[in-house]
Amino acid sequence: MSNSDIVFQGRTESIYKVIVIGDPAVGKTSLLTKFATNKFEEKYLPTVGVNILKEIINLEEQNVVNLMFWDVAGQPQFYMLHRPYFNGADAMLLVFDITRSSTFSNINNWYSTAVKYGLSGIPRLLIGNKIDLKDDRKIIMPMAEHLSEKLNAPYFETSALTGDNVKLIFHKIAELVYKFKEELK
Repeated sequence: MSNSDIVFQGRTESIYKVIVIGDPAVGKTSLLTKFATNKFEEKYLPTVGVNILKEIINLEEQNVVNLMFWDVAGQPQFYMLHRPYFNGADAMLLVFDITRSSTFSNINNWYSTAVKYGLSGIPRLLIGNKIDLKDDRKIIMPMAEHLSEKLNAPYFETSALTGDNVKLIFHKIAELVYKFKEELK
C-alpha cells in the first residue's frame, strides 16, 4: 500500500492527481463539470490558473479511486505556473477541440511540456471534444488515431454538451491510473 492509499471499511481507496491540459476553450472545464454535476455551461469562462475538482470513481473488486483533477488554464499567461501544476501528476487528459485544427496540433506542445516535467511514463488519454458540432469538424478520425499512437494515449471523442462518452473517459483514466499504480507496487 502506498502513502496515497487509504483502507476504509475493507475497501482500498487511492487518491491520484490527474492533470487536464489543452488549449483555451477546448472544453476541459466543461467536461469536468458535465461529469461532476451533469450540467453544461453555455457561456465560456476561462480558467484562471487552475481549478481542482475531486471525484470518486468505483472500480470493480471493491476498489475506490479518488481523482483530484487539476484543470489547468490554457492561456499563455499561465504557462509559468505549469511546473507546480504538473508536479506529481499520476495521469493526464490531453484535450483538443475537433473543430479547431490549432488545438489539435498544440497537443504535441502540451505533451512535450508534460514530458519536460518528467511525466512521460504516466497514463494518459487523448480527448477530441465537441463532437456535437459535426458540421464544423476539422480533425478526422485517422489524424486523431495517428496522434493517439504517437503519444501512446488511447483516443476518445466526447461532447460536454450532450454528455457523449464523458463518464467513459473519467472511468477509463481511473482504471488506467489504478492499474498503473498497482503494477508499480
